[in-house]
Amino acid sequence: MSPILDKIKAANVFKKLTPARIKRAAFAIGLVCVGIVGTLLLTGSPPQATGAQEMASPPKPKRNGRDRNYNGPACFERKARPGEPASYCGDLRSLAAVNIREGQLDIVVKGLTYPWAFEFLSDTDVLVTEFSGTLSRIDTVSQKKTVISGLPEIESGKGQTGLMDVALHPDFGRNNLIYLSYAIKNTSEQFALAISRATLVEDTLTAIQKLIVADPFAPSRSNFGGALMFGDDGYLYIGTGDRSKRNWAQHPDKLTGKILRLGEDGTIPPGNPFVDTKGYHPAIFALGVRNPQGLVQDPLTNTIFEAEHGPMGGDEVNIIEKGANYGWPVVSYGMNYTYNKIGEGQRKEGINEPLFYYLPSLAISPIEIYRGQMFPEWEGDLLVGALKAQLVSKLDNVGSTVLSDTRILNEIKGRIRDIKVARDGSIWLLSQRGELFRLSRTQAETASAAVPPGGRTGQAVYDLVCSTCHSQNLPNMPRLGIAEDWTDRLPKGKEALYQSTIAGINGMPARGLCEDCTDEELKRSVDYMLSTLSPATP
Repeated sequence: MSPILDKIKAANVFKKLTPARIKRAAFAIGLVCVGIVGTLLLTGSPPQATGAQEMASPPKPKRNGRDRNYNGPACFERKARPGEPASYCGDLRSLAAVNIREGQLDIVVKGLTYPWAFEFLSDTDVLVTEFSGTLSRIDTVSQKKTVISGLPEIESGKGQTGLMDVALHPDFGRNNLIYLSYAIKNTSEQFALAISRATLVEDTLTAIQKLIVADPFAPSRSNFGGALMFGDDGYLYIGTGDRSKRNWAQHPDKLTGKILRLGEDGTIPPGNPFVDTKGYHPAIFALGVRNPQGLVQDPLTNTIFEAEHGPMGGDEVNIIEKGANYGWPVVSYGMNYTYNKIGEGQRKEGINEPLFYYLPSLAISPIEIYRGQMFPEWEGDLLVGALKAQLVSKLDNVGSTVLSDTRILNEIKGRIRDIKVARDGSIWLLSQRGELFRLSRTQAETASAAVPPGGRTGQAVYDLVCSTCHSQNLPNMPRLGIAEDWTDRLPKGKEALYQSTIAGINGMPARGLCEDCTDEELKRSVDYMLSTLSPATP
């Protein structure tokens, strides 16, 4: 018997093992020994231990300058195929996914404490509210921050109480009037939303006037709303929350859960819908909203859009119409936090449906409509900021119909509190984390993207439309620069190729599904494809 088996039997360790089993164990041990010896002979070093710490992978090298923790697609060092964009290795992958490849996101202000809203005083100066009750003027070039004094008494520090929105009078350049929404407290330790206006004189507020209090007061410190907006009619629109007393949103004599409309001095406009209706407060413009924190008016169509928090699910974007009822809490796409149904269902006759709703909720807050030159492909789209989701929901809005919802700018990594489009078309975004961002893009890409239908080159149309098939090595699909792919097509002549491209042929749809491509642009795309053959086809 071998020495190994003798030692095993002498140790009396495997008393229950048969001699056959002992032989198999010895054979397995021998295989392990052979493996160790083989490793030493091939590598000159023993195999690594298998403990948790020793198993940690070595740091991966950076790929084209990106951090080793990056887990997206690798950036390949290869020439892109015709019609194929180069690999994107930038920091704004959410924009690259929607073909904005030259976007640039810069921090223009940092060090804020729980900011809520901002307004442009000039191209470089902004007025920012902070929830603690601070209003500041900030020069985004020098980073100089000047705290404004003379604010009204503001209840803050707990729950959702604090300084909220700020709006400038339409004629601010002449009268320096600003408007603020904020929480106040009465002697019974109950709270309400208040709206005041004041004159900004250098770094001080003067002539403060409280315009309205959204009665009644309530013990809850949540759901104040607070959105402010001046309409094209010169009136001030105010979004008030239901104050966690949901049924108040349907009470015609209560100002909570409503959209209010006031004159610039707090008076009631004579055209308000319920001025002459018994039992209704005359300041009400619309009712049945839950917690509106965003209001914006489209300067081209004058449509007013509102963004409001739903309960558990059911955040809504609404088109605000005079005298309309938006249903809260009679109808809702959300539910109670106890998972019980709210009200009578999701819709009801006589109640306005939301333009768009979110399931699950993103905790939407600000809303802006894009009108500008820097991102022409977003013209007329709605930009909805999200708190919980920490991103922007871009709603492709065509004729007040939402065609798609695209989630972008999650790279900000913060709750989006406010969004504004600057005069140059850049988009400014305020993060609750304490930073104000500016989204822009290079002039070169702006100019290219802004080329209207009819003015695009043949290569541009090819890259946009034709490359999805002709650059993918599909069967029976002629490729750029490969003359033999075209041998059965060239004898037909250019006019036949033009006609096939416009009308469609075999599996190719008419116009390549490019609805806004003109006939001349499609012909240019054919000319471009033929120009890549060698020798060039006349």
